[in-house]
Amino acid sequence: HTHTHTVNMALLLLLMAASAVNAVPAAHAVPATNDVPATELLAFVQRQIDATIHSLDGNYATYPDKTEETSPSSNKFEWHSGTGWTSGFFPGVLWQLANHTDNVTLRELAGKWTAGRAVEANNTGTHDVGFMLFGSFGNGIALSPSGTPDGYKDVLLRGAHSLSERYNPTVGMTRSWGNIDDTKHFEVIIDNLLNLELLFWASANGGDPKFQEMAISHVDKTAKWWIREDGSTFHLVVFNPVTGDVLSRSGTPQGLAVNSTWARGQAWAVYGFVMAYRYTKLDRFLDYAQRVTDYWIGAVPADRVPLWDFDAKAPGDVSRDTSSAAIVASALLEFNQYRKNATLVNEAHAILSTLSKAPYIAVPESTHAAVTHNEHDCGAEGCTVIETDYYFVEALRRLIQYSE
Repeated sequence: HTHTHTVNMALLLLLMAASAVNAVPAAHAVPATNDVPATELLAFVQRQIDATIHSLDGNYATYPDKTEETSPSSNKFEWHSGTGWTSGFFPGVLWQLANHTDNVTLRELAGKWTAGRAVEANNTGTHDVGFMLFGSFGNGIALSPSGTPDGYKDVLLRGAHSLSERYNPTVGMTRSWGNIDDTKHFEVIIDNLLNLELLFWASANGGDPKFQEMAISHVDKTAKWWIREDGSTFHLVVFNPVTGDVLSRSGTPQGLAVNSTWARGQAWAVYGFVMAYRYTKLDRFLDYAQRVTDYWIGAVPADRVPLWDFDAKAPGDVSRDTSSAAIVASALLEFNQYRKNATLVNEAHAILSTLSKAPYIAVPESTHAAVTHNEHDCGAEGCTVIETDYYFVEALRRLIQYSE
């Protein structure tokens, strides 16, 4: 479709005007309504992305990562760029917007920023080869209107092989952190579920069939060792790489405390289990997804944007995490395609409705991002991380697609 709508002044006033986030209200029932102006919001995101592209000035070898204040208390935020694990998200946003608008220029730019990630195809030093390659090349294959761009399939197949090098058959998982030859500790984090998409896709597109077997084992092990009785999740589990025994099942290094529940980790779990079902159609994967989703719905505040950790309650430690909200909104819309459930789709609508209004939607004069409030990651209430915008765009596009 070609969408040339712009956000009119009345909508802008609605999006930009409201109060700051203070006390965290309790969870409540989600009304069965959809007041999310998805098309207008995607037009707003594109304007923000256009400003970002202009600021990068043709530097296709660097990737927006998170926004930082230009000076202390300036309330102005600029993108800090890098080539780390998040580097696939910016070209992924470009591919999504180009597909949505049929914008040739955006598509060309998506290809230019994607090309810089090809170097990761032979990287066996990180599990995040999945994030880096599938966000860029994977979206390029899925969303290019003229078929698979030259060389893209080869990059993903080589990347899957590199990721498979981190698989340990004794543990039954791919290693997240550490060197492949570490014989003392085998560390796996919940985030790794998302990287498995590279293995699933490759196995279905000419790669080694064992890639899917590896990914399925990893998903099952994640459900076994990460999901707590109440549906919350650990972040890190450490195994003995020689025996496969669990050495530690009480780690949440990116969360608040050893046994707390890091909000983005919970979001990765919801999204990862749903994605795994998409490729395998194994019903138990949706059962896993339901368990972690039930926890999310029961624990999230009334406005559906969690604190950075579900156990963060101390005064002054109430930073919200819009990235996890956006990830879950996108995942729940897909989940509802497989198991129709009004609660899932209403929850997704409620999240997106909140993210589309102040204080979460960005004020264009202060930042080139689309959604703000990832303070724990980037140091200020008005800052954000690139994955927030990526999953926000994906969720909005799914909202439109699934409504057609």
